[in-house]
Amino acid sequence: MSRVPVALSEGRDYEIHIAAGSLATLGQHCAATTHSSRAVILTQPSIARHWETGAAQSLERAGFQVTSIHFPVGERYKNLTTITRLYDALYQLTPALDRKTLIVALGGGVVGDMAGYVAATYLRGLDYVQVPTTLLAMVDSSVGGKTGVDFREGKNLIGAFHQPRCVVIDPTLLQTLPRREIRSGLAEVVKYGVIQDPVLLAKLREQARLLLRGDADAIAAIVERSCQLKAEVVTADEREETGLRAILNFGHTIGHALESATKYRRYKHGEAVAIGMLSAALIGEQVGVTPSELTQELRATLLALGLPTALPDDVSDETLIALTARDKKAEAGEARFILAKQMGQVELMIVPTMLVRAGLEKHRKGFD
Repeated sequence: MSRVPVALSEGRDYEIHIAAGSLATLGQHCAATTHSSRAVILTQPSIARHWETGAAQSLERAGFQVTSIHFPVGERYKNLTTITRLYDALYQLTPALDRKTLIVALGGGVVGDMAGYVAATYLRGLDYVQVPTTLLAMVDSSVGGKTGVDFREGKNLIGAFHQPRCVVIDPTLLQTLPRREIRSGLAEVVKYGVIQDPVLLAKLREQARLLLRGDADAIAAIVERSCQLKAEVVTADEREETGLRAILNFGHTIGHALESATKYRRYKHGEAVAIGMLSAALIGEQVGVTPSELTQELRATLLALGLPTALPDDVSDETLIALTARDKKAEAGEARFILAKQMGQVELMIVPTMLVRAGLEKHRKGFD
């Protein structure tokens, strides 16, 4: 088993446990890090079919009384309506929940974000643990304590920072994951390569075939490295107060706009981020900070992993630009982008609209 520490202040440190078969030890990890005797698993039906029984049995062996609540998952359900329904389901439980109840987020990024937000807000805060079941959630969204939901056209506009008590990652849970989901998760790993670790980026290209086949050892290695990289950033800037944590949003400004413009139905999150990263590189070229060689290396890596690189013809540049003004990083209605100066070095910058437009135009003209 690998353990990745996330060092925070005020006794909120926790560990990310990564091991094949660790779903069976979920209860042990929860018992060691919480004072709960009751656990509520929040998950979706398709995940529950495969993994809910194992999670519940592990918790019960550790002495927990376990209840499960299912809810529809998909970015289009990631909203306050679904959150209210979850609050209602929790309220209806008998006996009534108390503040020692443990929430267990069993699922992908949407499940983790929503369960985390419920834990952050119900009864003014409950402990929770993350048990990610998708590659994207394992390498990114389960770590760092960002929780929330979408609001109108804005992604994750409502939320809270609420750190889990632990994260339990069992790579064998990926065996039921469609290849498209694996590719989507790899996009976030590409992000870490650009912003922090060029060696990781090269490794992704070298091992692309193994990773796309779901090779257990190759996947476990990139999961561990991604968690290490994210933990470093979260430890240094938990609440995005210094600007360091914002680097984790490389590719997300256009990516989120693309998801919103297509009603969260066309792209997986990682697919939208892949396109957004390439747009960010081309916008960086227009600003004069990103070398074209970096853009080409990034594109080659995305293509090797089977990820999309082209902006859709039916979503205009003006639509994307308008949506970036509502991005969480925007200031006074001006878009801010994470731009790459070189592999492993990025910076948050305000970018004039004319340069954003020029970068998007080049994206449409210069690539497939």
